[in-house]
Amino acid sequence: MFVPLSFTQRYILALTIIAMLSTLAYINLDRLISNQSQDGEMINVSGRQRMLSQKIALYAIYYKTKSLYKNIKLMEHSHELLISRDMSDKLKQLYFQGPIYLDKKVKKYLHHANLFHEKRDGRSLNYVLQNSQDLLQDLDRAVSIYQTETESKTQKLKRVEFYIFIFTLLTLFLEAIFIFRPANKNINKKTKELIAEKDYSNTVIESSTNAVLTLGKDLKIKTYNKMAEKIFGFTKEEMLNKSALSNIIPKQYLKLHNAGIANYLNTGKLKYAGEVLEFEAYRKDGKIFPIRISFSSNSDKKDILLIANIQDISKERLKDKIFQEQTKFAALGEMIAIIAHQWRQPLAQLNFNCMFIKKKLKDDKLKEDISKNEEIIAFMSDTISSFENFYKKSDDSTFTPLESIEQALKLTESLIQLNQIKLIKEIQSNITIFGNSNSLAQVVLSILQNMIDVIKLRKIQNPTIKIILKNMDDNIKLSISDNAGGINVIPIEDIFEPFKSKKSIPSTGIGLYMSKLVIEEKFKGSVEAYNIDNGASFMITLPQKCNI
Repeated sequence: MFVPLSFTQRYILALTIIAMLSTLAYINLDRLISNQSQDGEMINVSGRQRMLSQKIALYAIYYKTKSLYKNIKLMEHSHELLISRDMSDKLKQLYFQGPIYLDKKVKKYLHHANLFHEKRDGRSLNYVLQNSQDLLQDLDRAVSIYQTETESKTQKLKRVEFYIFIFTLLTLFLEAIFIFRPANKNINKKTKELIAEKDYSNTVIESSTNAVLTLGKDLKIKTYNKMAEKIFGFTKEEMLNKSALSNIIPKQYLKLHNAGIANYLNTGKLKYAGEVLEFEAYRKDGKIFPIRISFSSNSDKKDILLIANIQDISKERLKDKIFQEQTKFAALGEMIAIIAHQWRQPLAQLNFNCMFIKKKLKDDKLKEDISKNEEIIAFMSDTISSFENFYKKSDDSTFTPLESIEQALKLTESLIQLNQIKLIKEIQSNITIFGNSNSLAQVVLSILQNMIDVIKLRKIQNPTIKIILKNMDDNIKLSISDNAGGINVIPIEDIFEPFKSKKSIPSTGIGLYMSKLVIEEKFKGSVEAYNIDNGASFMITLPQKCNI
């Protein structure tokens, strides 16, 4: 009585047949390649005989003995190779039977060629010249037979390959009907049952503004809501019913996490139940960000071990840090104001003393030295004024970007001269814009400071900074570029990430992140960074509508 095969048995049988057909296809293909390789070699060798026979006649005429000897030996070797291989009946008849006797013709032709080479025999030369064309025609017949037989063998093997292909397709078709189709129905049925059984997440969980994760007793994730997808970047398919917590928990917290789970399993008590903790977590892109998390257990669901409620506090932390930076910035402005107030009187007194002494002096050389001191005092006073104006709060107004650029350049003038940086300016001075002049100056200063720091760090020879300000059709373009080797951050946009700087020297500017924030929020523009030939460039775009 016929016993139906089980799914596994049918699957193994189908795989066995496919494996056998694949093996046959491989063997047949190997034979095809091997035959083509061997037959191709024979065709090449027989074809080469034609050429060699004519070269021998040509070199004999012109008495080129070295070339003649070389081609004779090569033709002898090729002939021995051809007659040593297995031949078909047609080839045997051509080489060893009448009326052609090609083997004898070739050997006789080579014999006379050798006689002419060794003894300069005129009769041998005449034989070679008279029989070269006749021999060429016979060698053409040999090449034609080799080609015809090779094509015939190839066609036979191709037909075998085609039959194997048809049988393979038929096997796959039967496998799809009798194996995969029933299996697919069974899998779909089981999947629907599992979805109905496991889909206990309700509307509250899915609509929560926090990420909600639950962990089963098998330590696999059972719940992963939409906010969790948004916060962590991993999809539900990547996280649900998988031991995937290592995707989001940094290594430094894994040991603590595992210890907490083990303690809960042993004691049944959750150590931090009801408490709000702050940790760090991984996003899918590999970046670490701060989170606020609370844990609880669920006694109603026997398969659920823990419930975690997670909040992304990146923006909260960022606001705190920005506030701290702004506080420092304001304090620095106040400090500069105090210093300016303390130094102005002594500087004025020094300047007065210099003027008084210069009037008393009669030595012109000393007068020149006093004048230089007056210039130094004036420079110090101007520098104090520049810093004071830079940190001074001001209202929005119509101003020329040139003012902001010059203001930033004054503050970096000594650094530019100290590092022997060539400054190139291509600026349309008549451009005006509405906004805060100091804010734009702070952005320019931040970019210049970064470029100068890189030039110093990399010890760039003949350093250059180029500033271009142009009024385009739709907007204003401010480009600041250098030749310091470019930006090595990948992706390059990350240089604008907040508080990512690795510089050991603290900056008095507002940082690239704050620069981007100022341009986007205060000027409704954009700032981009990109690499150019042997350097980096920052492009600030300000909308034309801001221009008055």
